[in-house]
Amino acid sequence: MNKFLIFVMGLVIGIAVTLFTLYLFSTVNKNDNEDLGLKLFKEKGECIKTKNEIKIFQVIEANMALAKTGDYPDEIVLLLINYDGKSYYDDQKIIVPAKKCARQIGTYKYSTKMEIDKTVPAVVIE
Repeated sequence: MNKFLIFVMGLVIGIAVTLFTLYLFSTVNKNDNEDLGLKLFKEKGECIKTKNEIKIFQVIEANMALAKTGDYPDEIVLLLINYDGKSYYDDQKIIVPAKKCARQIGTYKYSTKMEIDKTVPAVVIE
């Protein structure tokens, strides 16, 4: 075989392998939060008004849970997130410490059992 033909085939195969590798990296590094329905803001938002207690009613991931704050009719549903390695569990009560708040960092979109789409604030306690 001609050395030039071998060189061209090697070049084409090298480019193809590089493009395939870049494709794999882009799919692996895709933002998993968006797959969960979570959209984070570029900057943190305001504090959500709470009565210093938040009650978990459904755990989404170990560190993410749907929760309620307040009493009817002032009740707010929110997604509570922690980045401290702590896990949540159903019916857990979270006390918001003095001088801290549930700060909105994004929104969370989910469907209820009755297939109604809901969007709620995503918050962290800080």
